Amino acid sequence: MDVELRPLGEDDLEQVIHVRATSYGPVADRQRTLQSLGWRMPYSLGAFVGGRLRSMSFMFPLAAWVGGRKTTVAGLSGVATAPEARRQGLVARSLRRWFALLHDQGIGWSAEHPFDPTFYARLGYQTVPNGHTLELPPARLRASTRAGPGRSEGIVAEPVGAEAVADMARVHAAFASRFSFALARDDGLKDHWAWTLRRPWEPLAQFAYAAEDAYAVFTVKEPEKEDGDTVLHVRDLAWSSPAGRRRVFALLAGYEGQVGAVRLHLPAGDPVALDWSAWHTVESPELQVRVVDVKVALEGLTWPEEARLTLRVADPDCDWNDGTFALELGPGGAGVARADAAEPDAALDVGALAALLTGASPPASLLTDGRAEGSLPALRALAGALREHPVFKSHNDHF
Repeated sequence: MDVELRPLGEDDLEQVIHVRATSYGPVADRQRTLQSLGWRMPYSLGAFVGGRLRSMSFMFPLAAWVGGRKTTVAGLSGVATAPEARRQGLVARSLRRWFALLHDQGIGWSAEHPFDPTFYARLGYQTVPNGHTLELPPARLRASTRAGPGRSEGIVAEPVGAEAVADMARVHAAFASRFSFALARDDGLKDHWAWTLRRPWEPLAQFAYAAEDAYAVFTVKEPEKEDGDTVLHVRDLAWSSPAGRRRVFALLAGYEGQVGAVRLHLPAGDPVALDWSAWHTVESPELQVRVVDVKVALEGLTWPEEARLTLRVADPDCDWNDGTFALELGPGGAGVARADAAEPDAALDVGALAALLTGASPPASLLTDGRAEGSLPALRALAGALREHPVFKSHNDHF
């Protein structure tokens, strides 16, 4: 099949809207859709067969924190294929082109939210833990404020609007830098904060409340069923101190008796998540990441202890990744060089490498599952890069 892969242009917009509608549903507001597509077009790739658009995808260069350092992560989004062209490998062809383009740009990581994790796993993406999304009674949050029932917290936060974005961004920077794959929201690619405060396609009002060291953005949704509960949906929240965390949780807990539940996304290790994730976890978007360039990705990380090893990586979609690497790891970063003639200390595929680096799978589990081979100590040495910066990407930053 003769396939032309190229960026989308204005002349393709009618076909873009058609393919988008056949994949995601009818376009309710054509003008708004065109405006939304406008800023995305420079980051697009279309697959054309017979001169007609059959598949499309977008890859956004987004500023994100990974392992305590700010870097560029490529966000895959808007993948859609026309009904007549499905199961013909067009998405795989497009992604291989994207990987080559990202390699040329010096980008080491890609991330996406899959409709089916097994689909993108075939192309090297790895599902990773991304905190916990809970829907629980407000009273469950009160315990985390260290305040008993009936105890007043006073005014813990004030309503704010766009004028407070600079202060909210400061709090968010302190919060997000603790994690990996959290967006920095300062890349200038899109107006992250405007979308945080108000998503143009959503009719419900969103409320922002902030204190000096914390904020929350949320909306209140009426029950979908006659006997259901009103739910407070937290769009975004962050804190830069323990006191800030107590304040923002006290604000949400104050809805006790007014809403049936609070839905919020929390990082792994948060006390509320530790106590209640087994009871109140709800379905939420998965996060998958891919090592697009082994050398670039590893050189952007640091390790708590020095180590040397040789690692064999299997990556059938990226020949620059497929081979053996000599690694020198340490607190100052990593030295990475091809060493295809060397005998590897350990071997794995590129998806298992992402699982190892992010902490999604411990080294011993990868060996037991058959996803890695070789030396357990070598894999342990490689696994520590994100230990102090676990994966957490806010659902507010869905792309």
